Amino acid sequence: MQNQVIFSILMCNYNNANYISQAIDSVLKQSFENWELSIVDDCSTDNSMEIIKEYESIDSRIKVFLNSENSGYGKSLAKNIELATGKYGAILDPDDALTPQALQLMHDVFKKDNELVGAYSQMYYCDKDLKIEKIFEFTKKVPSNSTYLEHGRMAMTHFFVFDREKFIMHGNIDTRYRNALDQDWYYKIEEIGKVEFVNCPLYYYRVSPTGISQGIKKRYFTTKDHLEIAKNAINRRGITGRKKIKIISKIKALLFYTKYRFEKSEKNPQALLSLYKSKYHQIISKIYD
Repeated sequence: MQNQVIFSILMCNYNNANYISQAIDSVLKQSFENWELSIVDDCSTDNSMEIIKEYESIDSRIKVFLNSENSGYGKSLAKNIELATGKYGAILDPDDALTPQALQLMHDVFKKDNELVGAYSQMYYCDKDLKIEKIFEFTKKVPSNSTYLEHGRMAMTHFFVFDREKFIMHGNIDTRYRNALDQDWYYKIEEIGKVEFVNCPLYYYRVSPTGISQGIKKRYFTTKDHLEIAKNAINRRGITGRKKIKIISKIKALLFYTKYRFEKSEKNPQALLSLYKSKYHQIISKIYD
């Protein structure tokens, strides 16, 4: 259709006033112009909405939706996917940014292959000021004889684009989880059909400054949710036996559970501090290498 929106850029915001202008500006600078920016604000308490509404007033392609109560990232993203109108959904976090050619290059990839339901690109790993530190070395093409679920190793990352309607039909985001939701949509998209890798950085990923104890706590809960999300994918695909065990062991969440017994102590905020004080660097390297 002539007037159909091609890309719905999906952004879920909560208190990102310090960064969101850079994210929106990167969308406005896209060389490919057939897009909408769909923003769901999750009851921000900073001045995010003032900034967003100013952008909304100058470009009709920017659409803003407000949650009636704070719902978390998963529910906000699922809502955003449903409310959007574009053929393809494209994830952009409000503290990150796109390269000017990101949408054009993704459009070219999908135009070349009608069987594609998803595509992901290489990305820039940036500091807190969005200055490039390196190209993220783990993002790679999943081998043709494997799947992302089996291969893992953080091969799929930003910039991730997917067939929005087919994703909705396949269940949308699993809103039971608050962390590792990117793994949920990576797994589901490759269950729908063909996924392509764009070997070019199209995304600026910002490493936001956080406290050490907060960082390791988030990593723990993210790893825990990732394990459950992977188990759901394993069950959907009917994987059993040694193959199932191999996939689960790669996630290494059990290392947290057996070595630090966090399942019993995770509700105690002080329980996670010992991880940094004792063997923080060793554990992180074991889990994420």
